[in-house]
Amino acid sequence: MTTKSAFCMVVCFFQLCIVSGQVICERKMITEWRTEPKPTVIKWTPRENVCSDFYTECWNMNKSISGEISEEHNLSIPQICPLQLQLGDGLFISSEPSFQSYGMNLVNVSKEEFINCPKADFLQDQLIFVCQIRGLHQVDPNWLGVGTHYFAELHKRGPLLCNMGLRLNVTVKQQLCQQSLGAPLCSGHGRCLSHLWEKTYNCHCFSHYSGTFCQKFDVCSTKPCHNNASCTEKSELSGDSYECTCPPKFSGKNCTEIVGQCQPSTCFNGNCINVTPNTFLCECDKGFTVIQIFFIKYFLYSLSI
Repeated sequence: MTTKSAFCMVVCFFQLCIVSGQVICERKMITEWRTEPKPTVIKWTPRENVCSDFYTECWNMNKSISGEISEEHNLSIPQICPLQLQLGDGLFISSEPSFQSYGMNLVNVSKEEFINCPKADFLQDQLIFVCQIRGLHQVDPNWLGVGTHYFAELHKRGPLLCNMGLRLNVTVKQQLCQQSLGAPLCSGHGRCLSHLWEKTYNCHCFSHYSGTFCQKFDVCSTKPCHNNASCTEKSELSGDSYECTCPPKFSGKNCTEIVGQCQPSTCFNGNCINVTPNTFLCECDKGFTVIQIFFIKYFLYSLSI
């Protein structure tokens, strides 16, 4: 080891000992799917973006509440702020210049190895980069498939920096918001969202719409039936999208017609006049026979059913 590299190691180790470097990670609880991929740069250093508690520091959450949602309680260890990406996003690693002399690389590990830090030799196909980290490196998209990935520091010499926080938990999510390729997200009637603990992006429908892709219009939610009538959704094949079940005294498509009262086209070739709340009178136009008929509401109602 040269004098220069030894000096760099001493300075780096001294910095790690006196600088906590811990932060409260800024993360949104709910994110919306972006139509365009986005590059993300992670600084590979234990001095700026390292959190020690998965809930209170990494996610800025109440552990007693979040612990019921997630099984990640064992991840309360020093680590770079966990990262959530959507499928297709790019990930770049920016290394600490003073670490170059360590011969550092990243390795894909299991969750257990992530928690305890890697201690055994690894196969070549577990290495994230084919060469040592120097400057800015892009992670191959092959390492960013759907699911949770665990990356940890692997070096040839120097202190075990994984224990100081050089490990990264990356969750990659896909969206399930399209009926078919090229179709609008959530049929244009909702938002494609994902909560922090969810594994995918799913549709959250606007008012009056439902279905996996917000493709169904809930006509009953618009309250088309009046006078306390009940509304029933019907099959699209029936021709009518809904049906109103009217209470006594009311009839018609939307239960707006009062039994025993004038309705459109009640009297042919004449005018209809309401006499009482229960009866009406037809006055015929000139040239037609004058017929006066009184309808009792309960009689009409019995005929309607």
